[in-house]
Amino acid sequence: MIHVLGSINIDYSVVVPHLPTPGETIAGKDLVLTPGGKGANQALAARRAGAKVSMTGAVGTDTVADAAVSLLYRDGVDLSGVKSIPGPTGCAFVFVDEQSENQIVIVAGANGSVSTEHARDMNISRNDMLLLQLECPLESVAAAANHARQNGARTMANLAPYHSVDKLFLTDVDYLILNESEAEQLAEDLSLSSATVSDISSATGCAVVRTLGAKGIEAIDEQSKPFNLPGIKIDALDTVGAGDTFAGFLGTMLSTGNSLQNACKVANAAAALACTKPGAQTSIPTIQDVVDLAHGNS
Repeated sequence: MIHVLGSINIDYSVVVPHLPTPGETIAGKDLVLTPGGKGANQALAARRAGAKVSMTGAVGTDTVADAAVSLLYRDGVDLSGVKSIPGPTGCAFVFVDEQSENQIVIVAGANGSVSTEHARDMNISRNDMLLLQLECPLESVAAAANHARQNGARTMANLAPYHSVDKLFLTDVDYLILNESEAEQLAEDLSLSSATVSDISSATGCAVVRTLGAKGIEAIDEQSKPFNLPGIKIDALDTVGAGDTFAGFLGTMLSTGNSLQNACKVANAAAALACTKPGAQTSIPTIQDVVDLAHGNS
């Protein structure tokens, strides 16, 4: 079983002729509302990778709460751990101009009410895998990791969006996923001389995966064995949701007994496919899509 504690959002995307300057009012078009949030994205990715998935989080009592979990519900994610909190559902307001530049404002909404008690209520057990990100209160994220550790489960943490985390939290994490900038920020917080996966792994005790975008990934596994994987050449449309797709597929592959290197190969392909379609949850592939890609490249 994959457990995910994290954010659930509704994204409001608007196309604008140019990004507004302070005090400027402009006309937008093509308003689109789509489900999002890093936690929900990763839960959906894990489900489409073939895992049984339980989501822990919160939505509000507004009119978009049902829409925020609609794809999770449709795909069969267990939503019994999603609470309804008086007030708004978490949301992101995304403005995209004609050059594909964007401005984004995120409002935590109900995500800010995910508590440590909520985290400890997860029915997590030995052989389960917990996926975490940092769009919910950090104390609740840390409580979830500790709860998983005490119950014999493994934890994978994607340190995004980046916040400084307590080193005690990292002792409850088995796998760290970082992009290049997040690796640099963590290395600075840990007073490391470099942001290599080896240095970060030595300092934290975690297996570490650093994603490099089109350049692929570099990683170091549980036995301190480093490896690299190249990027997959695809016709990219946008990269929204690619990182969350990677995390969801990686957690699923690890939970089914794959080595970190083999799990990364599948997750790498899934993330590449996510870049070929617009949106976050709408772009997440299925495991069959990944198999088809592998056969097409063989």
